[in-house]
Amino acid sequence: PANSPDFNPIEHIWCLMKSRILRRRGEEKITTPMEMKIVLEVEWAKITVDKINNEISKLPLIMPRCMLQDGGDKFEA
Repeated sequence: PANSPDFNPIEHIWCLMKSRILRRRGEEKITTPMEMKIVLEVEWAKITVDKINNEISKLPLIMPRCMLQDGGDKFEA
């Protein structure tokens, strides 16, 4: 579908953020909203424009994969 998260590069970035934050859990336990805010800001700052552009450049590769799944919303790109 046109509104599929597969076609929205920010969804890929959020997956990256989630992955990075989950990896940090062994290092430090997030127990307050302020700690979460700090971790989010630190991890967000690590994402480069090149990484974002890379996610955007994947869109032409993602579209055919979605079409092969009959347009299903399978966000696995």
